[in-house]
Amino acid sequence: MNSLTDRTRPRPSAGQQTRGRTSLRTPTPEADQTRTLLTVAFRSSGMAILLISAVVVVTLVSASSDLTGTFGAIATTWLAIHQVPVVIDDVQLGVLPLLPTALMMWVVARRCASAATLADTRIAVARLVGAAVAGPLTVTAICLVVVADASAAIPLSSPNALSAFGWVAGIHLVAATVGVVVAHWQIIEPELPRWASAAVRPGAWTTTALLAAGSIAVLCALLISWSTVGDLLARGGGFVGVLGLTVLSLLYLPNLVVGAVAVMTGASADIGEVSTSVFGNIGGDLPPLPVLGAVPAGTGGGFWPVLLVVPVVIGIYLGRDCARRVGGQDGILTAVAAAFMSGTVIALLALATGGELGYFGAVEVTWWAVGFLTFGWLALFGSISALITTWLQHRAVPAPEPTVTAPPAQQAETAESEGDDTNSDTDSDSDTDSVSTDESVDETGSVQEPETEEAEDTDETDEPAESAETEAPELAAEESQAAEVEVDAVTVVEDSAEESATDLPSPVKDPSD
Repeated sequence: MNSLTDRTRPRPSAGQQTRGRTSLRTPTPEADQTRTLLTVAFRSSGMAILLISAVVVVTLVSASSDLTGTFGAIATTWLAIHQVPVVIDDVQLGVLPLLPTALMMWVVARRCASAATLADTRIAVARLVGAAVAGPLTVTAICLVVVADASAAIPLSSPNALSAFGWVAGIHLVAATVGVVVAHWQIIEPELPRWASAAVRPGAWTTTALLAAGSIAVLCALLISWSTVGDLLARGGGFVGVLGLTVLSLLYLPNLVVGAVAVMTGASADIGEVSTSVFGNIGGDLPPLPVLGAVPAGTGGGFWPVLLVVPVVIGIYLGRDCARRVGGQDGILTAVAAAFMSGTVIALLALATGGELGYFGAVEVTWWAVGFLTFGWLALFGSISALITTWLQHRAVPAPEPTVTAPPAQQAETAESEGDDTNSDTDSDSDTDSVSTDESVDETGSVQEPETEEAEDTDETDEPAESAETEAPELAAEESQAAEVEVDAVTVVEDSAEESATDLPSPVKDPSD
């Protein structure tokens, strides 16, 4: 009865299992992990859908259009961001802007990198990457259903489901993997070979340098053809039209940069019947997009092959950087690995750039040719530069100084100094012995004289003197003087001992005798 009326309940022990609800104040690790996975799966996709919805609604209202196909337009835009070809009124639009895709990948990679700091096991990392891919795939499935339903009201065709899932999964898988690798790079780096881990940073800045060179080339082409760009913008027919063409040109600007990189490496970029290369151009009709005014209208040739110097210079700097990071043969392997990394990234960008462009035909940048040429330029000149840099580094290192052997005269002087040290030690020993001899005089007048030890010490000191006499007469004379001084010291010790013995009183004779 007391236990029923008592308000305080006994707390269970550590080994017992408690039943009932878990306290809301202390969430379990499983709940935190689930919350993190849901955030990674749907937060980036949800923000993208909200932004797309706002842009679509504003665009439709600005164009004085009704909102009948709003949901279909939102779903189609989600697919277009992930490079899924869109079919509108039986016209396929396969060339899609790269800028929204790059922004989406950056957001996903950053989100995964932030969440990966809490994942300390491989299973947790695998769950994180799986959630980053599963969330967008779920949104893609919903968008495909919405597009299929909206096709009955607007001229919109449902794209290939397998292609849609493939592009979405590939983009988010790459972004999530990059984010996890960046977050756990300090753990991954020691497990890689030295040349492989050292090639990551050079490969990244090499790719950035190529894209920067392509951007400069596009900017110069736009400035040269500014009159053509102005005429294309004037076709907008008002502020809203000009603004739309400007935004659309900015979205497609990275596509043009990738094409410029392909041209600088020696490949060709084709837009329908128009083909551009450093060795010659083929003219034709282009879509009325202002940014395409940068495409040269002439036949090319002349000084255009000078653009091939760009990958050569970047390759030289790549090899120099790799040789300074990792010396020896590993520097060459590092340069080749960085070139392979850069060529792979450029090839993937070229693959995403191409596609069908309706009545104008196909926009094509041969991705495998661009990747191979990029790798070839960078690997060739990077290896040569790394080899030369390594050779110069070894040449600049000073050679070790040879060991100089002392001449015989200098060796004799060294032996003399050692003999003097030995003589000084012997003199100190003899003084000590003389003091001990004075103390050891007994009452009968007997004296203990250390003659034998002094003779042995004299013989030991004479041995280095004899060796020195054979080498230099001057050393022998100095040694003889040292020996005479030592003999005089011994004589003085003996005389002092005899005087002390004579000073003792003579023994008293017995009267009985």
